[in-house]
Amino acid sequence: MNQKVNLLFPTPLIETNIGTDYIIKDVNLQRGPNNDGYISVDEKYLDSNKKLKDRIDNEIEIYLRHTLRLNRKVYLKHQASWILLHKKGDHSPIHYHMNSWLSGIYYYKVSKNSGLVQFNCDRPYGWTCSSMNPLEAAEEINEITANWYRINPVEGHLILFPSQLSHLSFPNETDEDRIALSFNYTLHGTWGETTTRITI
Repeated sequence: MNQKVNLLFPTPLIETNIGTDYIIKDVNLQRGPNNDGYISVDEKYLDSNKKLKDRIDNEIEIYLRHTLRLNRKVYLKHQASWILLHKKGDHSPIHYHMNSWLSGIYYYKVSKNSGLVQFNCDRPYGWTCSSMNPLEAAEEINEITANWYRINPVEGHLILFPSQLSHLSFPNETDEDRIALSFNYTLHGTWGETTTRITI
């Protein structure tokens, strides 16, 4: 008997490569609050890099209209964006992006062994439960059994994901700087019916 597997309620994570034909330089940086890397002082970096913002906005539009099939009554607006620079040993601890709807990471400069990015499943449901989780008994970790997903980014890699998805970056193990752009977008427009309708 053949079993049919239905993967219910997926979390969409978009990967594409938009290249590195963008100029990122002369960014004013400061050491991060956890002393784990450098972050730009400018918290809306994309506003000063129109070419890169236009390309990211285009990828977001494809995600909204073709993947999620949302109509044009709703749209996303740039909320914040910042440059991250990780030298040898620097990393990003596990976190999620509060007060936003869609987040992303664009890898401008990376090299081999400059650090994976890992996304975690924090919800207490799925194929197992938090009180009985036989993950060590799984002979193969696949898209059903894994509670994390790792990406080895290359230059030009763009990742879009729901802002509540927790993630971290592994330490940069090289002598080369890892440079990435992180950003948040918020949902705007009108949706809902009667007493649940909202316009933002």
